[in-house]
Amino acid sequence: MTLKELAYVAQSRLQSRLTFPVKRGHVLELLAAAAGFRSWAAFDSAALLADAETKGQGLQARALIAGRAIQLEYSTADAEIAATVLTELISDLKLSFVEWQALATALHAPSAPSREHPDDEDELTDEELEDDDWDTEPQSRSGNHQPGQVLPASSPLLLDSLERAIQLRPTDPIAHFALAAYYRCGRPSPYLYEESLKGRPLSPVEQGWADSYLRDAQLYKKYMHHLETAASLGNRMAALERAEVLTGRAAYETADQMPGPVCAQRMAAIAPDDAERMKWLRVAAAEGVPDALAVLARRGDTAALTQLAARGDIDSIRTLATQALDSDSAMDAWQWQQLALLYGHDLTVSTMRAYHDGGERDGQFYDSDFGGGLYAAGDEGLDLPSISKAQKTEAMKRARAIYQPAASRR
Repeated sequence: MTLKELAYVAQSRLQSRLTFPVKRGHVLELLAAAAGFRSWAAFDSAALLADAETKGQGLQARALIAGRAIQLEYSTADAEIAATVLTELISDLKLSFVEWQALATALHAPSAPSREHPDDEDELTDEELEDDDWDTEPQSRSGNHQPGQVLPASSPLLLDSLERAIQLRPTDPIAHFALAAYYRCGRPSPYLYEESLKGRPLSPVEQGWADSYLRDAQLYKKYMHHLETAASLGNRMAALERAEVLTGRAAYETADQMPGPVCAQRMAAIAPDDAERMKWLRVAAAEGVPDALAVLARRGDTAALTQLAARGDIDSIRTLATQALDSDSAMDAWQWQQLALLYGHDLTVSTMRAYHDGGERDGQFYDSDFGGGLYAAGDEGLDLPSISKAQKTEAMKRARAIYQPAASRR
């Protein structure tokens, strides 16, 4: 449903209940009132109408509709009728509205990538990267994340509102980014369509994919057009999404060099080399993204390990203590030992244990009465060098300086 169609339906319903001609302009004024705006002009500059399951704000202000009708010189009785009719229409069509400010916030939400950043230990294997099964529809990297829940593809009224907005504000990057988000889809593969043109017999499923290619290609073209336009108009999040879709260093560098807010975690995911990736992971870690901290810690990044240690992560504390011992820094090693003690752990105590390997007692502490295979797991206790009592006191002081801020956040 377009805005013109909505206005026509609303006008027809009002006309069937009222005894005088209802102006189309009045319909828009009353709809704006239902959203809490004083006029349609004010609404049209600040918000968008939507229908279907759009997660927008409700249009159910019946008293405001009646009040606006009275301002338009309706009688009190006619104003009440108009409010009743429009309230029913709003309910029937599930009408709502989305303010531009809320839309911009949703579009720029720092949503995480669709999969965690792979670290050295969990990179995709060559076998996982291969995709030679033509019975499965090829997938695209685009469309793997959502900017919010305000842009369902099932809202024709919202689409019409966005298209009208583009006509009024052709250089507004938010309007273009919003339309890109509405059309967001994966790049369709032309393979089966091209094979059909060559005369290759296709299965019914394959023929369905081939038939839908032209339609999907048009949607993808619209998606990329508005995404490219939003990026060219200076929207950094649009430039980031463009880089996710197109891949390559040039697209990444465009997003990297632009000013404005951006999702550091997603920038790290598309970084073309390890140095760039580590740069953005540090930004994400500084913003408090747990996944980024974890990846940096696995890489041995001291700053990330220190942040996790301050939060009570014993593995990070043990790693830092071990690093201190390797560098012959006794005071640092004791500092981390004291911090571990504050969190209820003693790094000098071995946690090595034997466990059953397989069978009905798999993973339980090993019991020789049952026998069978076993494996050892845990950490050996650290052998800390001797230091003076005064040094231990200083180490505890330093540990408390780290521990106290963390404890205050609980």
